[in-house]
Amino acid sequence: MPANVLAEDVRKMYIRPLIISLFFAVAGELLLLVIYGIILFPEGNLLYKVLWTLGFCGIGMGATLGAGINLFVMGRYAGPNAILLTILLSFLIMGVACDLLCLNLDIHFNYFGAQASPLLFSAGGVLGSILAGAGIGGLLFTETGRSVLERIGI
Repeated sequence: MPANVLAEDVRKMYIRPLIISLFFAVAGELLLLVIYGIILFPEGNLLYKVLWTLGFCGIGMGATLGAGINLFVMGRYAGPNAILLTILLSFLIMGVACDLLCLNLDIHFNYFGAQASPLLFSAGGVLGSILAGAGIGGLLFTETGRSVLERIGI
């Protein structure tokens, strides 16, 4: 019995960052889709915008961030240090790497306003990545966050 309990704890430890990162990335991209792709810059094909934001960026960034947290933070750091590293990883993966890629792509496709306002385009991604990293870190590396995840079954 203790071996099963231990295996379940290890599984949770490495699955949680993936689930939480995917949730935050997709939710953040949904918000960006509504603000930038529908309200501020409604021109362009909505289906392509949805595929780009929720499919490629949301799932791709969430999975990459979750894997990065598993590789560089889980089991190595705890508490405030783990939260800060999660924020840093989120900023680097979503706020820098993905934002630069998407900025250059959107200058070509012009779906989300990168041509009209590249600073506004990047500001949303950078700010969102920092907030997402803080939220993910808080859920994964604090007692309160872990109890919330336990209550919702993650």
